[in-house]
Amino acid sequence: MTEDDANILPQSLTITVPIPHCYNMEELPTASSARAQTIQILSLIKEKKTLSPSQLEFQSSPLFTHLSSGLALTTGSALGYKPPTPSQCLASFQAPNKVGLTAGARAWTKHAHRSQQYHPSAASKKNKGEPGWWGHAQGPRDILNEGAHTLFCKIVKEASWRNLHMLPHDVLAYEMRVPEGYGMRWSRDLKAMKEKKEGFEDGHVGDEEKEDGPSEASESPWTFRGFVEPMMENGHELGWRHELTRPPSMVNEKGQGSEAQASSSSTCECSLFLSCTTIELFPHRTSNYRIKSQLSRII
Repeated sequence: MTEDDANILPQSLTITVPIPHCYNMEELPTASSARAQTIQILSLIKEKKTLSPSQLEFQSSPLFTHLSSGLALTTGSALGYKPPTPSQCLASFQAPNKVGLTAGARAWTKHAHRSQQYHPSAASKKNKGEPGWWGHAQGPRDILNEGAHTLFCKIVKEASWRNLHMLPHDVLAYEMRVPEGYGMRWSRDLKAMKEKKEGFEDGHVGDEEKEDGPSEASESPWTFRGFVEPMMENGHELGWRHELTRPPSMVNEKGQGSEAQASSSSTCECSLFLSCTTIELFPHRTSNYRIKSQLSRII
């Protein structure tokens, strides 16, 4: 947000909104001004003030829905949809398979090698190398589940970029990334939702769905789709393997990876969710807003 954008806001108001930022990810040039308009409208609503006709029109737009949800605005953004709730994200991440391994842990075992030190002559899962950002996904089921849960908590606590975009076949995807670009992805089948809704309207639904009503019957669950890597050139050719990037918080003093993650899961504050930004206006200073990092809590 520029100083010009901030000038349209009431000078005595403090607003909390996310300002997305992430490695190798950029918003549209219009995102800053559109977000400023969104903040202004939310402020007026909070103060129970009347909106102008143009503000009412913007409030009813898919763009307002998108930005008021704290999402990034990019070329591929899916406007007008709501992201999953924190509880929906965690529930799908923790969904167990037949042997009790969570969806997150299973994805971790398949993904962890991608942040290990890359050697052109040995770009395979067998070349474990250094732990990298994801650490080593090793150990029995319970250790893997705990380690994956620790990663979940770390990402949601440090997330600085969230976005909704469409995948082929009417699949809505939700991404959450930390500043370095690592993150997680969920998806929801919009085609199935549409078919359920049409079936309800035509009367082709079961008695249980009839009792729920059209809105409940048309809901399709969010599914954890896996972890994501920072955007990089020739990512597919390189198997999305990166040079060693290991955050201190994921490694203990002896340089251990997954073991340290698992042992620290008990202290993971998963109730903290999604990094947000508070904009405070100071009309008599050179910069009329400043940024403070805050965390909102899971509801």
